[in-house]
Amino acid sequence: MDRADLHTHSNFSDGKYSPQKIVELAKSLNLGAVALTDHDTLKGIPDFLSANKISDIMLIPGVEISTEFQETEFHILGYFPPQDSKKFEQALKKLEFSRTQRFPKMCKKLAELGISISEEEIEEELKNVTSPGRPHLARILVKKGIVNNTQDAFDKFLRKGGPAYVKKERMNSLDAIHLLRDEHAVPVIAHPLLTHIENLDAILIKFEEEGLLGVEIEYDYGKSKSWRNNQSLKSLVKKLGLIMTGGSDTHGDDSHSPLGGVTVSIDVARDLERLHTEVC
Repeated sequence: MDRADLHTHSNFSDGKYSPQKIVELAKSLNLGAVALTDHDTLKGIPDFLSANKISDIMLIPGVEISTEFQETEFHILGYFPPQDSKKFEQALKKLEFSRTQRFPKMCKKLAELGISISEEEIEEELKNVTSPGRPHLARILVKKGIVNNTQDAFDKFLRKGGPAYVKKERMNSLDAIHLLRDEHAVPVIAHPLLTHIENLDAILIKFEEEGLLGVEIEYDYGKSKSWRNNQSLKSLVKKLGLIMTGGSDTHGDDSHSPLGGVTVSIDVARDLERLHTEVC
């Protein structure tokens, strides 16, 4: 139990597994720690933490916030976010609402392409979901036989700039970092090499100056085609003194790595807990 998966999604956002199932799977894989980091929602955290009664795995509550800086999308992971902050809840509610408004717009674009999706199909896929995303629509397209798999759905329809893509509202990246720090959470930038920008180093330095505490280094970019060598990113992160995290980003389907597919040392999970204590 010396490994940790610090990036997972449950069926409260765009993952397939329940929070309890994620814990059960993590235990079966002999992981020492697992974090739940749903998109723009904390709704799955109570179920996730309650699973600790059946497991001795270290459970880390988290969230993945949709943000934007200089017209570029960045996902900010927040570890140990507050469970009872009205300010934090309201900030996430705006993002959740944007997601619910976006979904029918994407369905409309698909309809204009001759792909009709029924209310029943949507209701079935989004049952109990509070933060819907493109993976839900991708799974519907797979079920309908329109595409072979979820990656195919993204490539053909749902990728940025694709015929069914609709941009969602995002929080300013600096505001997200400040919000997380103000609420005693640990902000970490997720999969930074998905952002194909030349001034990434300068932006990471800016984020660090504004309160960023970590960078997700261990990540399977796979089909996403990372544009830069991870080693140079590691060098910068080490120079900045930021914690290096990692995880599978599992959604329970073929769109990302499986749970436990990308892990880091259990010491990283303990370091996150230490940082949380220090910023409190």
